Amino acid sequence: MKNLSETIILQLWEESIKGKGSRPDGCSIHIDLESRLHYINTEYELRQSNVIPDEYEVAVGAPIEVHVTDNIYNILKEVKSIRLLQTELRNLVDLKEIEYILD
Repeated sequence: MKNLSETIILQLWEESIKGKGSRPDGCSIHIDLESRLHYINTEYELRQSNVIPDEYEVAVGAPIEVHVTDNIYNILKEVKSIRLLQTELRNLVDLKEIEYILD
């Protein structure tokens, strides 16, 4: 059993495609709430404010606290935020590197 003693922030994302709706598009993981907010703001600042593109990503829902292994936590201490594709998130959950906190 892996040691999942560290807590980080996970933010889910969706991809919106004009005329096709939206679909899950992975997540971003963050060392803390401040890093999450900075990451989201940076993503949104890169867009032209008066133009809605045909395809774009949007953060959905509230931040989620998750447990992670020391390896993932140590990486996040250095880089603060990481974007994961849907398959990458699923792999980390399956490998028990990330675990949702269930109340």
